[in-house]
Amino acid sequence: MIKRYNDNMMKENKRPIKRSIIIFALVFIALMCFVLSIIMYSTYTTSIYRSYNRRMLDIINYVDSHIDVEDLSECVESGEESEKFTALMAFMDSIMEDFDIHYLYIVRPVLEDDRMWMMNVISADTAIGRETDPDGYYLGFVLEDVYDRETLELYQQHLDMDEISYFKNFSSWGYDYTALKPLINAEGEHFAALCVDIEVDDVQRAIKTYTIFNVILIVVLGIMFVTLFILWMNRNITEPLVRLEKSVVSFAERSHEQTDPDLLSYDDPHIHTKNEVESLSNAVNLMSIDMRNYVRNIIAAEDRVQDMKNQVTHMDMLAYQDALTHVKNKAWYDKIEERVNADIEAGKARFAILMADLNNLKKINDNYGHEHGNDYIFGACHIICVIFDHSPVFRIGGDEFVVLMENRDYDDKDKLIEELKLAYEETSKDESKEPWERYSSAIGVAVFDSAVDKCMNDVFKRADEAMYKHKQESKMARE
Repeated sequence: MIKRYNDNMMKENKRPIKRSIIIFALVFIALMCFVLSIIMYSTYTTSIYRSYNRRMLDIINYVDSHIDVEDLSECVESGEESEKFTALMAFMDSIMEDFDIHYLYIVRPVLEDDRMWMMNVISADTAIGRETDPDGYYLGFVLEDVYDRETLELYQQHLDMDEISYFKNFSSWGYDYTALKPLINAEGEHFAALCVDIEVDDVQRAIKTYTIFNVILIVVLGIMFVTLFILWMNRNITEPLVRLEKSVVSFAERSHEQTDPDLLSYDDPHIHTKNEVESLSNAVNLMSIDMRNYVRNIIAAEDRVQDMKNQVTHMDMLAYQDALTHVKNKAWYDKIEERVNADIEAGKARFAILMADLNNLKKINDNYGHEHGNDYIFGACHIICVIFDHSPVFRIGGDEFVVLMENRDYDDKDKLIEELKLAYEETSKDESKEPWERYSSAIGVAVFDSAVDKCMNDVFKRADEAMYKHKQESKMARE
């Protein structure tokens, strides 16, 4: 049994600590990579947008410092370009040449009930762009199909502010991140918006590149950490524990039911990790030595106890065993009655009682002597013991026997009772046997019923009554 238990412990029902540590380390690294990636992505996204904000703010302020607001306001109202307007456009073109931005422009959103558009004021371009499209977008050029109403309203919302603001917008030119500064004339009118655009794809690409690089770095460092951690754990914990486990399990297998203390040998795994595993190994080794000495003392004590038990057993046999039939006597029946009554009180009693009263014993004693009368009693009892081999049999009188049927014999009681009756019937009619070998008995049976029986004696009385009835019926049948 213990071998099967150890095999299960070693194989089927066990999760090796080494595997558990590896799984935990891998899950930990994966979780750490996931969490750090989210944190890095969020942090770097915030950082890079702040960086672009500062860069775009510098460009806007630089361009704004070269704008004559009143002159530009008059140009927007009149639709006529001034010298300052032309100079500003050239300056903004130079900014496009020198800075890596998507667009630099000044526009005015126009929202009416039945119509909406974006009016171009200045759209900066590179030298190559001007050569390709020398006219470009002139002052007052209507951009009607470039922006949808939602985007125009977004521009108008930020134009109405009194400070620089940042937002994302989508147009036919692409998806851009925009910095907008409202241009306000002397009358306080927000007449146009100075804008700088950077492509969102460029921002996302930078974020993605940075995140991927850092995730790879974290994974590499995590793998290095896990590798070093597992190597350290193998050397200092898991491998020593495996060796210790093998020694302990082997010792347990050899020690099971071992009565020779000299064979209780423990194979020391010789662990020298200088930590708790080494202390545990040393403790187990000392424990095996103490166990060997303890077993020696136990065996010596058992020998002494066995001598006393033999004496007590002999006394018990004398006290509770019937000298003639070797079955239990009335004193033992009284002890069993106490146990059964306790079961009845606990509500777990389940038993039946068979009473057997031998017929013709007085006739045998009178005609053939008490010696053959004893043979008659012994033989009749032997039949009961053979049939009810799983139940206690009691001799409670000279020719009276009781069988307490529980468990298996209780389940088979009907079959066994019929078998007993048949056995007595066959021997009583067998003319080839001596008179003291023709066994006959009156039998009575009662089954415990919790509704009517309060104790074992109640069942006994009903069995006795049934036996007496059977005896009377047998006498009437013989007469």
